[in-house]
Amino acid sequence: MTPVTPVHTLVLGTHPSIASLSYSEYFGHSQNAFWWMAGDCLGFRRQLGVNAQGKPYKLTQYLRYDESRVLSYADQLQLFTSKGFALWDIIKSCEREGSLDQDIKKEEPNEIREFCQAHKSVRRIVIANGGTGCTMFNRHFKDWWLSGELKPGSNAESKKAFDKYAKKTDNFQDATIEVISALPVSPAAAKYSYEEKREFWQNNVYDEGLRDQSK
Repeated sequence: MTPVTPVHTLVLGTHPSIASLSYSEYFGHSQNAFWWMAGDCLGFRRQLGVNAQGKPYKLTQYLRYDESRVLSYADQLQLFTSKGFALWDIIKSCEREGSLDQDIKKEEPNEIREFCQAHKSVRRIVIANGGTGCTMFNRHFKDWWLSGELKPGSNAESKKAFDKYAKKTDNFQDATIEVISALPVSPAAAKYSYEEKREFWQNNVYDEGLRDQSK
């Protein structure tokens, strides 16, 4: 995906789910929170939000925009990137039965470090599905952490996932890119409500990113 404006925030999924692959869309499962939250924070609505029987999804009661603000996926993606956000995955290829991140085997990472070197404007990397994604990021990008270029986000989840690199990088004092372990967007992460997920993403991802773009 070619960004249309300088990228300040790179959001990383782990690897596309069966639903995402079938739709050829990032975070394609209809009840994945990602595009619903992006819409609430950037001014659109993902879709109508009803199941095959015409019953609204539970999360639709918390949405900020009505059906008049529904955009096509292509238009959602264009708006997202026009605000300086970009999307990719940690894993380029792997073996997996089903869609659970924990079942990924024999994975090969994408060239994320090279992307950030080519786009010096990147200020934060967001791991969209928390713990499992952070484990994979650490596994494949340990040398990047040890280079001192990266630092954990300020939230507790990020510190827990990445603080182990503090001693070897002089407590991240020269870091230029923040890495955030986010509340998971997957519908499998049911212990967090939609509102809890949205509050986290608005405060730690969208508001911060939009402030960067306005500078």
